[in-house]
Amino acid sequence: MGATAMKLGKILWSVALFASLIACASSGMAGTVIFPEAEAKPVTVEVADTPTKRTLGLMFRKSLENGKGMWFVFPDEKELVFWMKNVSFPIDIVFIDSRLFIRKIHRSVPPCLSGACATYSSGAKALYALEVPSGYCQKHGILENQKVIYRP
Repeated sequence: MGATAMKLGKILWSVALFASLIACASSGMAGTVIFPEAEAKPVTVEVADTPTKRTLGLMFRKSLENGKGMWFVFPDEKELVFWMKNVSFPIDIVFIDSRLFIRKIHRSVPPCLSGACATYSSGAKALYALEVPSGYCQKHGILENQKVIYRP
């Protein structure tokens, strides 16, 4: 097999792998997040509960509709660190502990489409993270130390 054919094979394999990652992530389960202490409507969330879904997150999407979000579930409670690599729109990132209390909110996190991307830490142990459209937390009075409810 020639070098050109090998390069083409690698490119096709990479495209197929990427397409399967997107298909796996978009076929995720759905749930609802409720904020009983805030004036927020429930958020319908896509669940990222596997390493592949968590890694892909909201990458390569064009937007996140109002009232929608992504709920990340991790196997262990620990300090979590997120970045915005290949996310093309700003979001709010909400880190939540195992008792379902909000530990940290990063508001209006900017996109990162190239180069080194900033990181955003939970600052404390967290088991979940919620990504919602930018400004959602401010608009609806969602604050740190409030309790959330997750319903599958």
